[in-house]
Amino acid sequence: MKNKIIIAVIVLAVAFFAAKFFLKSQVQTATEEVIMYDNDVIKTIDAHLQNLPIEEIRKKEKLIMEKSIEEIQESIKKGELTYTELTAFYMDRIRSYDKAKKGLNSVMEINPNAISEAKKLDSEKTESINPMYGIPVLVKDNINTKDMKTSAGTIALKDFQPSENAPVIESLIKNKAIILGKANLSELANFVDTKMPSGYSSKLGQTHNPFDPLMLTPSGSSSGSAVAVAANLSTVALGTETTGSIISPASINSIVGFKPSKDLISTEGVVPLSSTMDTVGPMTKTVKDAVALFNASIQDESKKINLNTDLKDLSNMRIGVMKGDNSEKLIEALKKAGAVPVELEIEEIDNEFILQQDFKPDFENFAKKYNLPVKNLSELVEFNKKDLKRNAKYGQDLIEDAAENKGEDAEKVKKTVAETKEKLNKLMKDNNLDIIAFTDSTGVVLPCIAGYPLMTVPLRSNRDRRAYGSYFLRYRRK
Repeated sequence: MKNKIIIAVIVLAVAFFAAKFFLKSQVQTATEEVIMYDNDVIKTIDAHLQNLPIEEIRKKEKLIMEKSIEEIQESIKKGELTYTELTAFYMDRIRSYDKAKKGLNSVMEINPNAISEAKKLDSEKTESINPMYGIPVLVKDNINTKDMKTSAGTIALKDFQPSENAPVIESLIKNKAIILGKANLSELANFVDTKMPSGYSSKLGQTHNPFDPLMLTPSGSSSGSAVAVAANLSTVALGTETTGSIISPASINSIVGFKPSKDLISTEGVVPLSSTMDTVGPMTKTVKDAVALFNASIQDESKKINLNTDLKDLSNMRIGVMKGDNSEKLIEALKKAGAVPVELEIEEIDNEFILQQDFKPDFENFAKKYNLPVKNLSELVEFNKKDLKRNAKYGQDLIEDAAENKGEDAEKVKKTVAETKEKLNKLMKDNNLDIIAFTDSTGVVLPCIAGYPLMTVPLRSNRDRRAYGSYFLRYRRK
C-alpha cells in the first residue's frame, strides 16, 4: 500500500535525522500584530476545571509534556494518569499560555462536553483499547462540529452552529477520541487577501509561533493546529490542506504534518476552498501519532495504514531530492543512511487559477447544504464591507476576485490535474525512484494538485537557527 511505504520510509528518516529545535530567528519579515479578540474559551475552561484538583493535575506534567500517544497511554495503563487529568491539563495550559496577555492565541473554542466525555472514558476503559481512545484532539475551525461553532475564522460565520458533525469528527468519536476544541486558522484557509498574515482570523485574531512570537510566522492556514501541538496544548490536532496548509505550518513549528492522498479522509462538512485539492490530515509530534490519528479519522477501515517499523535501513533505496533551500543537507543525511539520493529539478505549476475556479461554486454549494447565514462569496464581500476594520482588516481582494470568477476554467483544471499526475508518475518511473523528498515548501504544489500524499518531519535548523522540515512524497509507480 502506498501510504504504508511512505510512512515506513519516514520512520527511518526520522530515526536518522529528524530533531526538534528551539527557533531563535526570523524566517520572514513579520507583519503580525498582537491581536486577541474576545472569546469564551477561558469561561468554558473555568467551568470545566472548577471542581477538579488542578494543582495535583499540574504535577502530572512529566507524563504529558512532549509525550507521544503511546507514552501517554502507557502512563494511563499504569494508573499514573487518567483521561480526565490529561484533558484538564491541556485546558489549564490553554488558559495559562494561550489565553494569557500576549498569549499564543491558537485555540478558538473549547468543547463544552470534553471533561464529561473524558470521565466517561475513564470509567469505561478496558485492557484492550485503540490508540486514540481518550486522546484529546483539537480540530481546525473549518471542520463542522455540532457541539461548537464553525466559522472558518470569519465574522460572518461566527455564530454558525452546524446541526451535525463532519464525517471525520464522527469517525474520531467512534474511535473514542476526545474532541478538545477548535483551533484558529488563517481565515478561509488563507484566501482572504494577499496582505493578511498567516495565522490571522477576524473572529479570534492573530496566532503566534510559540518559538519566537511576532518574529517567526506560524505559517498557515492550519496555524492554530500546528501551534497547539508544538506548545503542548493538545496531544494531536487535525488540519486541512489545499496547498501547503498542513505541511508548511507543521514544518516551521517543528512537528509532523501528514497530508494523505485526496479523499482518504472525508472533506464533507469542511468549509471548502478547492474541491480539487482540499484534504484533511493529522498534525502531531511523531509519525506514529500521525498514523494513529489518520486511522481513527477515516471511514473506510480497509484504508488504514499498517505501520511497518520492521524495516531496518534505507540501504540502496533511490530517493529523488528536489533542488531547493537546504536540499544538500537532506542529501547528506540520506547518504549517511545508506540511501541513493537522485537530484531532481522540477518545473512548478501555478495553481491559483484552480483556487479561483473552485472557491466560488464550492462555497455556494456548502452554504446551501448547511444553510450558512451568507449564501455566496458576493454576500460575504458585502457583509465584510459593513465593518472592514474588523471583518476584513487586511482587505479581501482574493474573495472579491473569486466572487467575480466566471467559471471558465473548469476544463483547464481537469487537464492540469491529469497532466500533473502524469508528470510526477513519469518522473518516478524514469528515475526508478522509491520516494521523492524536498526541503522547500514550494515543492508541495505538484503533489497537492495531483492529490498525492505528503508528509513533513522536523529535519534540522540552518546556521541562522531557522528550522525547516523534510518533505516526503510517495505514490504507486505505474
